[in-house]
Amino acid sequence: MEKFQSPKIIKNTSAILNDLMSKSHYRPLKTLFFCKDFLNSFPPAKQRLIARIYIKNHILNIVTLNSAAYQELNHDNSKIYIKVLIKKYGKMYPLSGFSDIKDLKIFTQKYNNTIKNNENFTAKKPYIELSLGKFENKFENKILAKKFEEIRQMIRNG
Repeated sequence: MEKFQSPKIIKNTSAILNDLMSKSHYRPLKTLFFCKDFLNSFPPAKQRLIARIYIKNHILNIVTLNSAAYQELNHDNSKIYIKVLIKKYGKMYPLSGFSDIKDLKIFTQKYNNTIKNNENFTAKKPYIELSLGKFENKFENKILAKKFEEIRQMIRNG
């Protein structure tokens, strides 16, 4: 007896991703994809200013790389441009959640690169002294011998 196998439906990657993103567990992934796609709709000059974008409580949060980028994106014309892009993107992709965005916040990222001082660090010299001043003075000229001894003392005192 031959077993009849039903033909399997082959899905492409976008169909698989859409199936996964429709599940509640992967909802943050869905918003991440839409935010990344929304960021690609910006001009390249403005894309370079943005560190990341995310949506929280119907607010689009834009994190800029530095304070100069913050000033440029927080300008009235830039804010109006971004709000127009949000409306257009929300109409183009109604499932993205961009149609529900009510506000826009722009801020800079801040780093705390403070090192805890658990140990007392000693000041290090910017160079390593290789000589200890242990060498012979074979000069016969008294002036040169005297200069040589001064150099030796400077090396030892280092």
